[in-house]
Amino acid sequence: MAGVAYLLMVALLVLPSVVFATQYVVGDDQGWNSGVDYYAWVEGKTFHVGDSLGEHNVIVVGANGYDQCLASPNSGAYYSGNDVLTFVAAGDFYFICEYHCDYSDQKVKVTVN
Repeated sequence: MAGVAYLLMVALLVLPSVVFATQYVVGDDQGWNSGVDYYAWVEGKTFHVGDSLGEHNVIVVGANGYDQCLASPNSGAYYSGNDVLTFVAAGDFYFICEYHCDYSDQKVKVTVN
């Protein structure tokens, strides 16, 4: 009986985060394109575990890769154009466009609570 109560409690804690999760489109109407101010796009948004981010081709990098616009061989690369990434943990997440990061600053840092 205690096991059932435990499972019910876990479900009650996890379910709201799944139900209330938000799927963001990077850049909203402007999309994931060069020339968009992604610093301004992130401003005022609160990202949570369970939320997701999607749009176009993206490389997942660490802080150094973000600062240097450089993908390492073990960076996560998503090229389908329809990829959606779900945040499964809190922390800082960094995304760059492999082709437009250097010259048009096409990158975004998301802090997940």
